[in-house]
Amino acid sequence: MQSSSVKTASKVMFAMGVYALVMSLFWIFLTEVIFVSDFLAYTGQSYADFLADSPQPAELYIITKKLFGVLMSLISLLIIIVTRKGYTGGEKWSWYALLIAGSMLWGSLIGYRIVIGYIAPSIVTFIIGTVLFVIGIALPAKEILS
Repeated sequence: MQSSSVKTASKVMFAMGVYALVMSLFWIFLTEVIFVSDFLAYTGQSYADFLADSPQPAELYIITKKLFGVLMSLISLLIIIVTRKGYTGGEKWSWYALLIAGSMLWGSLIGYRIVIGYIAPSIVTFIIGTVLFVIGIALPAKEILS
């Protein structure tokens, strides 16, 4: 019988995985819309001007963002699967797997913002995911790891 902390944490972790998956789909399919402000903040140039001046590098910029969206979607699916297959049962291996996957996902997203120096209101989306992750991983840690 699993405890209420494991049940709650599993629900939070699953919600975080779905949240990250939805974000990744936005990164893949709405790339140009999402990253226009990031590009301007980092380079001081509008993306439209960059596209007109240097179409190949501009396209490469979008491709790398889409690629990271694909990576995010794979990590999100891993989180969802591990949550359903092991975490709901309080299995120790799943806690470690989720710790690594979630740290990679949210650490890279927040690190990205810090590196480009663009800490805008949109970072709230990363903070929400990070908070869900921390709650989902910390809540049952003592029980699962003991």
